[in-house]
Amino acid sequence: MVGGVPFGNIKWACCKFIFWKYFWGVWVVVLKIALILETSGGGSGRHVTDLAKTLCEYGHQVTIFWSPMRAEGSFCDALNALKHAKNVPVRLRRSVGVHDVTGLIQLKAAIQREGPFDVLHAHSSKAGALVRILPRRIGGLRVYTPHALRTMDPDISARASRVYGLIERVLSWWADPIIAVSVAEQQHAIQLGIRPHQVNVVANGASPKLGLSRHEARAAFGVGESKVVVGFVGRMVPQKDPLRFVEALRLATAQVPNLHGVMMGDGPLLDQARALAGDAPCTFMGWCDAPAMIHGLDVLCVTSRYEALAYSFLEALHAEVPIISTSVGGVEETVLDDQTGFIVPTDATSEMIAEKMVALARDGDKRRAFACASSKLAKQRTLECMTSATLDIYQMSGTTVERVA
Repeated sequence: MVGGVPFGNIKWACCKFIFWKYFWGVWVVVLKIALILETSGGGSGRHVTDLAKTLCEYGHQVTIFWSPMRAEGSFCDALNALKHAKNVPVRLRRSVGVHDVTGLIQLKAAIQREGPFDVLHAHSSKAGALVRILPRRIGGLRVYTPHALRTMDPDISARASRVYGLIERVLSWWADPIIAVSVAEQQHAIQLGIRPHQVNVVANGASPKLGLSRHEARAAFGVGESKVVVGFVGRMVPQKDPLRFVEALRLATAQVPNLHGVMMGDGPLLDQARALAGDAPCTFMGWCDAPAMIHGLDVLCVTSRYEALAYSFLEALHAEVPIISTSVGGVEETVLDDQTGFIVPTDATSEMIAEKMVALARDGDKRRAFACASSKLAKQRTLECMTSATLDIYQMSGTTVERVA
């Protein structure tokens, strides 16, 4: 059974014993793992490079198959920084078309050339579709992590939602386990008709990043210590709804003079966000190393319309920054309402978000209490937790293991 049967549980219990013996120099459990993605950037790109890094540290052999067609510079930098993972470029396109036949042929050839693999782990929808329709003779456990199913977009048409939902439901029969990065994504997948026992939740994890000190980050923002800084981190696209953040900021700063906004990110809505901000106290950083600057924030505000699990949640947790967020995927895993932050409805008005900004800006004691609680929760959202849970799924789903003396 997908998701782990008693035999699988017993098998993995034995494997775990051998795995830990490796650290004492006795045995190694070696899995040959292929991580495949087309997006080559954003949260899914970061997830893949983080997972690859930690899997290699655990002694596994990892090859990343990625597409250079729309690869982001930050992803390429992270890929080049991996010392022990091999990377193989394969030209895959985001759009659906006849070019996918060529992409499938090239991906198949690359996997056969570099393989065989114990695990073929596809990330995001395009890689997920191609990997699941590869001939079974290629071998390897077929794992799929959507990183936000297309049907989670509230702006998608009813017709498109039905089509994409049908595709995901049909392709799920050619997959082994499916990994959702949040409870919300798992529940959505089940609503689409994907078998419940097939969908496992493994929350994204992150490692604390030192980056800039609070003083250095705030200097980069152009603000002093007297300001309460509320930040937006993400692409300037409708999914992230940066305009709602700007509207809320304008309302909040009218009530709290020392409140200052910082927006980190680039995209098609950047100019519109600047224009909407007008004379409101807001710094637009454009594209920047946001994780390195997160310590300069007093509050992170997530105004997304949908998410699987935003990495900005994790960065804020590890930096002990309180969060105001719409009720999107990943909230259950990273925001404890009125403990580490505030949760507002997904369709919350700018006025509702501004109210939470004002509450935190005026209450330093509450911000400090939220920061303390965030520090405790961050210990459960690490790369080690994410990687160990992913390995559990590989093993419980029947992956063969090679034992090396």
